[in-house]
Amino acid sequence: MNSHFYFGPIVAAAGTALVLGAVAVVPRRPWRWLLWLCLVAVVGMILWLTLWLSFGDAGGTGLNLTPFQEIRRLLDSPGGRQYLNVFGNVAMFVPVGALLAWLLPRLRVVSATVVSVGLSVGIELTQLGLGRVGDIDDVILNAAGALLGASLAVTWRAVVAGRAADYDEARASSSVGRAADF
Repeated sequence: MNSHFYFGPIVAAAGTALVLGAVAVVPRRPWRWLLWLCLVAVVGMILWLTLWLSFGDAGGTGLNLTPFQEIRRLLDSPGGRQYLNVFGNVAMFVPVGALLAWLLPRLRVVSATVVSVGLSVGIELTQLGLGRVGDIDDVILNAAGALLGASLAVTWRAVVAGRAADYDEARASSSVGRAADF
């Protein structure tokens, strides 16, 4: 089956998870359960995409432990499909990194990236066990996506918290001013 067939629904699902996550972390509306639900859905989608579909493998098996070898090979090859593999591996883990950063209480970016690397290593080892290719480059690209997602989530949370604080201060100062008028 053509991998482009799956790309649209996957992007839509990942985007929906990010939007729902962003809504869930708005102050005064801490819907933690929604973050967990989105995380389970995104991880399920990643597992389905990486373990049950096999459009990325050329039918071989093996283990590539040389960092950036496959990335260089893909980017040097003609055509546009290689970009789908490289950027797809990054994009696939952006929602995971963001959702984990919103859920984890400390060291959000580091923790989200480390947990995502663990998930990615588990996927690669499982693929190897299924007679497919396990690739360190996929782990590197997945980690980059998780790091990007976690960084965006922490930035989003800071911006939203800053706006909420500005709103609360404006409201508090306006009510203080009115109380002084009486």
